[in-house]
Amino acid sequence: MHADLSGTGKALGRAQERGARLAVADLNSRADRAFDLTLTVRDDGGQAKRAEQMAAAFVADRTVYAVIGPTGDASSTEAVVARYETALLPLVTVSSGTAAFTAQFDRVFFQLRPEEDTLSTALVYHLTHHAKSVRTAVIDDRAAGRFSWQIVKDLTAWPPSDGTTTSHQVPAASADFGPATTAAMATGAQAVVYAGDSPHRGARCALALQQAGFKGTRMATEPVLQSGFLTEAGTAAEGWLFATTYVDPARLPAAARFVTSYRKRFGIRTVEPFAVEAYDALLFVAQGLRALGTAGVERGALVHGLRASTYKGLAKAIRFEPSTDRFHWDDGLFLYRVENGGPHFLGRYDNVGRT
Repeated sequence: MHADLSGTGKALGRAQERGARLAVADLNSRADRAFDLTLTVRDDGGQAKRAEQMAAAFVADRTVYAVIGPTGDASSTEAVVARYETALLPLVTVSSGTAAFTAQFDRVFFQLRPEEDTLSTALVYHLTHHAKSVRTAVIDDRAAGRFSWQIVKDLTAWPPSDGTTTSHQVPAASADFGPATTAAMATGAQAVVYAGDSPHRGARCALALQQAGFKGTRMATEPVLQSGFLTEAGTAAEGWLFATTYVDPARLPAAARFVTSYRKRFGIRTVEPFAVEAYDALLFVAQGLRALGTAGVERGALVHGLRASTYKGLAKAIRFEPSTDRFHWDDGLFLYRVENGGPHFLGRYDNVGRT
């Protein structure tokens, strides 16, 4: 495992390490197993230079057949993919949402989640089929750069309900969301989408909408759904909907055993985001190793085998599009709603509201 365990993303990295350790323990306890697995964990601290050093160490270790990670941001991922590619060492990430790589050229990079650019799909779908918003306003937080630009672009090109979408900018240097939310309400918006990636600035947007008396649908995406948003927004966070690429396994009947084991082993009541996804990722790799047999396993053969395989995980199905070799992103988009001060998992984005 290639993880950030001491930097700004240490909570995310630790959750994935825990999920992977539980998967190794489960696999190694099976009477019918063909082999045992050992998990080696290295910490890059969320720093690109250290990430390169960690990748070099994994590549040089011929007992390593696959790497789970990186768990950090796009810079850590972009720093190491080429090194893993040269070594034909599979790199399996569950949390990195970068769109910088293609499966055709970066064969070893297995991104078991939708790219960040696809999060808009869940927003448009919900606003069309459930909120039925004909007039949608997007708060374009310029502090988020391309991330916000992409959401504005998508919701403008494909307006929910074939209606109209307006965008209202908040300058990167400003923390005042009042003018933008006032302008959004002046359009008669039935829904407002915060297009930024900051929990703190998202909270300011929520507070501004509350102060303005907005009662319509309010949505944002995964990076905003953090404790900072919930704490700083307070009651203004209630009812907000979020598009994510992770699940709450406690809400999935199939994951009940995992949740029980996780809580018991690590003494944690709430299973953190991406823990069960890391559990699935490791067992996905183990399935690929098992398919190759125990004699003469090669990294390159595992790369090919994983790309051609499917795996029914606890969180979602893992499969790849035949035409692009990319992860089938439709299986990996979900919705949460803030209820009673905390995130409440609703399910897959296109199943929410179905009976």
